Amino acid sequence: MKLSSKIIIEGPNGVGKTTISKMLADYFGTGYYSPYSGTNSLYYKWFDNPHEALNQVQNILSSLPSTGIFDRYHLTPQTMVNQPLTSLKYINDGDLTVLLDAEPKTLKNRLAQKPTTENIDAIGYYRSHYNRLADNWNALHIRTDNMLPRQIVDVIVERYNQIKERKEFLLKEGKSKIIHQKSDRMIITLIPTLTTYTYQKHQIINGTEVLRNSIFEIFAGELLKNNISIIDYKYISENKYSSEFCFTFPFEIIVKSRATGTTLINCPGLFTKNMPFFSTVVRFDYRREPNDIAIPSDYVRNYGVDTGFLKDNSLKAFHLLKTILANIGYELIDLCFIYGFDLNGNIKIVSEISPDGMRIIKNGESFDKDLFRYDYDVSKIIVNWNKLLNDLRSR
Repeated sequence: MKLSSKIIIEGPNGVGKTTISKMLADYFGTGYYSPYSGTNSLYYKWFDNPHEALNQVQNILSSLPSTGIFDRYHLTPQTMVNQPLTSLKYINDGDLTVLLDAEPKTLKNRLAQKPTTENIDAIGYYRSHYNRLADNWNALHIRTDNMLPRQIVDVIVERYNQIKERKEFLLKEGKSKIIHQKSDRMIITLIPTLTTYTYQKHQIINGTEVLRNSIFEIFAGELLKNNISIIDYKYISENKYSSEFCFTFPFEIIVKSRATGTTLINCPGLFTKNMPFFSTVVRFDYRREPNDIAIPSDYVRNYGVDTGFLKDNSLKAFHLLKTILANIGYELIDLCFIYGFDLNGNIKIVSEISPDGMRIIKNGESFDKDLFRYDYDVSKIIVNWNKLLNDLRSR
C-alpha cells in the first residue's frame, strides 16, 4: 500500500513511538523520520525561550517531506497546544496523528529495559496536553498497555484507510456528545445527559438532547445571519448536527450581565446575588476537570490567540441573543462560549448554545440548567425548555 500523506506518532517516552513508527515505515515502504532525535537542547529551550524554540521547530517542520512516518512531529505536546495556529500550515487533510498512551507504571517498566535513561511522565503532567492533541484533525488515541506492536499497527492502518477513503469514524466521546469525523465535517450526536461539576451531579434525562439541538439550531442560525463567527451548523436529525471540522482551544469565554454561579462561589462577598454589572463581564476560563479555573486574558494572548477578537465576537453574540430573548420576555444572564479554528485558521464559536450552557430567566423562573443544579423535578426541566423552544419558534 502506498502512503500519500503523513502519519504522525506522538506520545510520552516509553510508549513505543519508535517501534511502531519503524514498523509502519516497513509496512508502507516509506521513509521514517525522527525530526527531534539528538535535539535535547531544543527541548529545554522551549521552557527557557519558547518563541525562539518555536521558530526553530517551524524551520525543522518546513524542511520535512509531505509523506512518511514521523516519530514525533511536535517538539512537545505544548508546541501544538500552546501555539496551534502556527502549526496548522504543516497539517494536510490526509494526515493522521496517532497518540500512543499508557499508564505511568507501564512506561516505567518499558524505560527500565532501555540502555539509556529517559525521563518518565510519572505524574501524568503531559497527559492533558496529549489528550488535547488527540482532538486534532484525523486523530487516533490508542492505549497501548495491553496491546502488541502488531495489533497497534493494524489499528493505525485501518484508521489511515478510513481517512483515505473518506469514511466516517469516531473522533471523541464525551459526557454530553459523541463526535465523529467524515472528510472535513464533524458529526455531533448529543447525549441526553446533564452534568454539573460544581454540584457534583450527572444524570441521564431523556429528551434534553432533542431540546438542546433544536434551540441551538435557532441560535446558530441567528448568529450566522448576523455575521458572528460561529460554526456552520447543519441540522441532521433531532439529536444530531454537523459542522466544519475545528480544532478546539483549551479555554472558554464566559459572558455575564449579573453576579451569579461561580462568581458568587469563588468571590464570596464581592457582589450580592444577581447584582447587575455596570458593564457586561467577559471572563476567560481554562477548561479542566473537575472545575475550570479563571485565567487572565494575557494567558490567552500568550497562548497565541487574539483576545480582542474573542471578546468582541462573544459580546456581539451575547447581546444579539439577549435582545432576541428579551423580545419574547426572557432575560439572558450569562453564556459560555468555546472557540476553535477551522482548517483555514478562521477562529469561531464551536460550542453548542443551549440552556445547557447559559442562564435564562423569565419572571424570576429558570429556563436553563439551574433547574437541574437545584434539584427540580425532571419533568420541570422538560416543560420549561419546551416552553422556551416554542416561544423562540413563534417569534
